[in-house]
Amino acid sequence: MTTPTKRRLQTEHLSVHGFTPEHRATHIAATVRAATPASARTKPNTERPKILFLDDEERILNALSALFRYKYQVFTATNGEQALAILKQCHVHVVVSDQRMPTMTGVEFLRRAKAISPTTVRILLTGFSDLSAIIDSVNDGEVYRFLNKPWGNQEIQAVIADALGIGLELQAAQNDYRAVAPTRGSKSTAETECLTVDTPAIVVMQDKPEAYERIRPLMDGSHPFLYAQNLEQCLDAIQTKCVAVVVSDLQVGRQDCSELLKTLKQEHPQILTIVLADTADAEHVVELINQAKIFRYVLSPCKPQKLKFFIDSALAQFQRCKATPALLREQKADPTRQISPSKTGAMILERLRSLRSLFGPRALPNQ
Repeated sequence: MTTPTKRRLQTEHLSVHGFTPEHRATHIAATVRAATPASARTKPNTERPKILFLDDEERILNALSALFRYKYQVFTATNGEQALAILKQCHVHVVVSDQRMPTMTGVEFLRRAKAISPTTVRILLTGFSDLSAIIDSVNDGEVYRFLNKPWGNQEIQAVIADALGIGLELQAAQNDYRAVAPTRGSKSTAETECLTVDTPAIVVMQDKPEAYERIRPLMDGSHPFLYAQNLEQCLDAIQTKCVAVVVSDLQVGRQDCSELLKTLKQEHPQILTIVLADTADAEHVVELINQAKIFRYVLSPCKPQKLKFFIDSALAQFQRCKATPALLREQKADPTRQISPSKTGAMILERLRSLRSLFGPRALPNQ
């Protein structure tokens, strides 16, 4: 039974625990209104950023709420349906979800959260190295970061502060777009500019062209579809073409492509990467999510139709970033990690820094 004291604490933490389904939506709406001071409601720019934490363990929610509630508006929920109801009631800038929960996994929740609130930045927090969930988190939930339990306070505070900056910028960009949205049948300035530049290209980098040959018949010819047998050829293509998507094996010949993927995202975040792999290691996939911001991770064997779907999704995201450059902030790789200064890495960095870009040099300088 929920005691009055417990209910008061739950309301203070902006949670939705202890309510029957028929009262939940009303409670959430009232909580959201109560959470914002009257002065903030009349002056939206004074409103504190909002974070939603989802975890089935109360002690985890209490710890996270205590860590962030004095600086941000904190919402908590113990299951996915409650969290989705909060997202429907108000705009949340960042959502942090556990993975293993009884009724809805974190990946499923983040997938549905993305549909409800595309500009909310999504973070997955879990204490288990569940490879399938990790891969699904990037392929379905498009997570911004993957964090492990137990977390370090400084690390999680830095990641969430960065995510909130992105979330606020995305919300502002969305509001600006709505304010100046083009009329039906007309084109925005960004869309007009898109017509005057080179058609974005796709590069497939493998030492053997099997995947390239399998998917080439499915491409409609609207985008240049290029094959690179090694890092040098891939960099040549990136330097001479307007490349939107790089599809790459993790290992090409004897060269590990991870360093290229990380450096590419640091220098030119508008280029989206799809990784093809025969096997996967959970720790390495998390590293690629956080440090290389890979768009998709695909295990072999992969049907050509599925790979084409991922490429089409990447091209659509590339065009969205062109139309709304603020979206590039979400492609920012983990700033706390440094790229290893190997000989190959130095060569890649030098080549990429001379790359021509639709978004200008160094689209995302480290902040």
